[in-house]
Amino acid sequence: MLKGCSTFLSVALLCFVCTIAKAQNTDKSFVWGINGHPLTQRDYSNNWDEQISALNDLKLNSYRLDVLLDPDGYAKKEQSFIKILNDLKKNNIAALPAVMQSGLNNADTDSIYQKGYKQGMNFGTRYGDYLSVVEVNNEGDNKIRLRNKPGRIKDGEYDTVKAKKFIAGIKGFIDGLKAAKPNVKVSLSVSFTHFYYLQLLKDNQVNYDIIGYHWYSNMGDIINVKPAFGNVLSYISKRFNKTIWITEFNYFKGTTSANFATQSDYITQTIKKILDQGIIKGFFIYELFDQTYLKTRYPFEACYGLIYKDSMGRYIKKDAYESYKQIVGK
Repeated sequence: MLKGCSTFLSVALLCFVCTIAKAQNTDKSFVWGINGHPLTQRDYSNNWDEQISALNDLKLNSYRLDVLLDPDGYAKKEQSFIKILNDLKKNNIAALPAVMQSGLNNADTDSIYQKGYKQGMNFGTRYGDYLSVVEVNNEGDNKIRLRNKPGRIKDGEYDTVKAKKFIAGIKGFIDGLKAAKPNVKVSLSVSFTHFYYLQLLKDNQVNYDIIGYHWYSNMGDIINVKPAFGNVLSYISKRFNKTIWITEFNYFKGTTSANFATQSDYITQTIKKILDQGIIKGFFIYELFDQTYLKTRYPFEACYGLIYKDSMGRYIKKDAYESYKQIVGK
């Protein structure tokens, strides 16, 4: 067990989260979700039944997972992917695959668009009947933003050559996907205050539907970002006129050094602030399980989960699990 962990939530905190749930969770179309890695990470590789059980216990209606694609746009672990899609459907949980394109390097922009289009067409034709929303890549802002640049509103903070190619691949995939399955919506994710990435998508007429916003505690107060933006949810809603989901959210570094109560308190109090704005239509915690196998190489990414595994191999729920369950609960 992590140092300083708290085993039980206080009565006051339980009352607080119950109040949030009653006040906020009245819209039945609201998407409540969580992130996981059943196709890509070792800590998710042999516990699918436990993942499904937790998703149902939390009463979530969406599961965001990363899916690696081959150069033709098909899932690399296709049999496992299709099983996941079927199992989620049986449990009335929507899959939100964040698909990772491949095979687009060393080509000109037009060729990248055409390859991306073929990938999207193939992906939509093969899997589209299972899906209502697809995310294309993840945090494109951080892939094309120049290092140590804020990426807010200036063109010069991005690698323009890389950006053109990256956006061509995304745009091609989306156009191909929507040609195959016009009713499937597309989410594109962005983190922190990297607003110029959204402007680049707009300038290049990328046909997506949902901004998947990523926010962690180290980024500050999401409704009072200084010096210039204030409520960033309101800012991007008015400027880009898209549906907004928060598709990654947690206390920074999870419980790597913070105790369980600190993580839980941050999640509970900040969700209330966010929902009170009446702007977002979906909310996803990052993530379901701790990833102990990341501790050596990426130690600060290992303890974001709402569930951890103890020394006996048992899955133990953190305080934040119970808080989130109360917030989501009908």
